[in-house]
Amino acid sequence: MTRLLILILFISLTCSCAQAPVKPPEVSFYVIPEVTYLLETPGFGGKVLGPLYRGDEVEKLEVGESSWWRIKVQRSGQTGWIRKELLSSNPVASVFYFVKEDTLFLRGCPRRDCLPLELLYRGDQVQKVQEGDQGWWRILVIKTRSLGWVPAASLTERIEEAQPRPVQKAYYYVAVRKLDLLAGPSRRGEVIRVLQFNDQVQKLGETDGWFIVRHPSSGALGWVIGRDLESMPLISPRGVPARDELKPFKQREEPELEPEFM
Repeated sequence: MTRLLILILFISLTCSCAQAPVKPPEVSFYVIPEVTYLLETPGFGGKVLGPLYRGDEVEKLEVGESSWWRIKVQRSGQTGWIRKELLSSNPVASVFYFVKEDTLFLRGCPRRDCLPLELLYRGDQVQKVQEGDQGWWRILVIKTRSLGWVPAASLTERIEEAQPRPVQKAYYYVAVRKLDLLAGPSRRGEVIRVLQFNDQVQKLGETDGWFIVRHPSSGALGWVIGRDLESMPLISPRGVPARDELKPFKQREEPELEPEFM
């Protein structure tokens, strides 16, 4: 009987010493809204430290009052505050789009006359942040993290539609006496090189009447106005009269002389 009591006591002590496994606290969360902001202090009046985008992974550092959490953004290392209801413990999928134009300007506002911020190319991956008026979207460019506006019609969800086209060596020739090769599609752009009449260039893309071209003989890359080029070499620059053509040869008639009689 004594042995039985000792055995029961030993088993009870062993069970009391064994600790139940504790689930580690969750520290990784994901941003739910398309775009929100990291704040310096808890509260809507806090200074904005930077934007957060849908799917961004963050680490919970501290729980504050009124449902505010202090977090660390994994992609940037920034720390700040955000409302906890804007975060999910499960990864949040983002919907990505692709540029389907050869070249596309990212602009500062949803109009074509707005300041261009960056030049995008076919196949560039972007994330929709906001829908604007007149068919414009505010987007986040994945490779540069730039934010701006583009026409929604220039984007596609299908990567197949955004595949680079086969390289076509479309050659053109300078149709004016001199042509500035510019760093950007603007007459105020920096001059990279001055092209001469009938210089050959290779067209790489086009936007708003401007061609981005490569000058094969020098390797220079830049922008020119498309109307200053021709698909074939010219005899003389535009606006400059060609040399007068040679008139056909006409044999001069000798004057008839009266015969002299002795």
